[in-house]
Order: sequence, then structure tokens, then C-alpha cells
Amino acid sequence: ATTAAAVAVYGSVAALGTPDVVLSVGTAGGFSQRGARIGDAFISTKCVFHSRRIPDVIRGHFEEYGFGHFRSPPLSLLAQTAGLKLGVVSTSDSLDCSQIDMQLMMAEGAAVKEMEAAAVAWVCLQLRIPFFALKAITDVVDGTEATREEFESNLSLAAGVLQQKLALVLELLSQHPLDYWAGHSAQSAPSSQHVQSEQTL
Repeated sequence: ATTAAAVAVYGSVAALGTPDVVLSVGTAGGFSQRGARIGDAFISTKCVFHSRRIPDVIRGHFEEYGFGHFRSPPLSLLAQTAGLKLGVVSTSDSLDCSQIDMQLMMAEGAAVKEMEAAAVAWVCLQLRIPFFALKAITDVVDGTEATREEFESNLSLAAGVLQQKLALVLELLSQHPLDYWAGHSAQSAPSSQHVQSEQTL
């Protein structure tokens, strides 16, 4: 999932030109202890990898490369206006997670677990394009239900929420520049933006 998402975004930018912002849009698991519920939609504050474990006891550079820690633009006003939650998004290539994966996600304060965002964030960092993830929750990672069954049961609900929230977010982004949505003083004139989204369900 991460490789396909990264290649798709890089290829899109190469073919279509540089957008003002890239979104990774899709469904995900959520952590109830971070306030996630089925059908909630989140905007990322930061994206990390929880399955790229590269121990480096001397300086920690390799370990930091593995995690990534790709920060999203501050978008508290956008989240408030669109009725979205904010949280750390953690990425791997697996639907399930091991005990060490869970420990690392907890240490990072993850609210959302999914399979694309950090890879797309890395591409956008290299290309110097602002990036954030928009994810709707299908299953509770720290809950008691089996992940696959809960995901399949709630996919339609989460996809419907995601469709509505994405349309609203794109409309809001077309009205003001990205830095307006940080929640600081309002900008004087709205501006239209070229927005590219990488959607995954």
C-alpha cells in the first residue's frame, strides 16, 4: 500500500504539475483512547511509520528515518469548521498489527492507523509540497472486535462520511489559502487552490 501510494503521488505530480497541497484520503482504524469512534473523520497533525524499525543506539538517525515524523500544516480552524478531529496518523503495510507495532503507536500518540499517509508525506517532503491526511474510521484498533470483520461492517458508513467531509474540505480550501486554516488571523482575500488528493478506501 505504501509503495503504490508513493508512486501514484510522485507520478501525478510529474505528469500534472505541482499542486498547492496534497491530501491522502481514505479509511482507517482509530484508537478509542485517543477519542476515535466509528464514523469519525480525522485530519493529521503528523504522520509516522510504525513498522519501519531501524534500531540505532549510537545517534538515532536511522531510527528517526524509519519513523519519519512528517508534520502536517497546522489546520485547527479547518478541522473546527469542517467538524473533523485532529490526530497523529500512523502507517504500515498491514491491516493487523503486532505487539511491538501497538507499543510504538502508543508511544507516538497515534489516533489513526492506516496504510498510505506517511509514504505520501515522505514524497511531499521531498517535493516541498504541503500535505495532510483525511481519514474516516472503520474500526477500533484498541477495541475488542476483530479488525477485518469490523472494517468490513463499517466500510460503507465510513466511506459515506469521507465523501461528505472531502467535498467540504475541498470547498473550504478553495475559499482561503492553506495558512488561513491554521486558526490565526483571517486573510483578507480568498484564493482558489489547485488541490490534489490521493484517495484510498
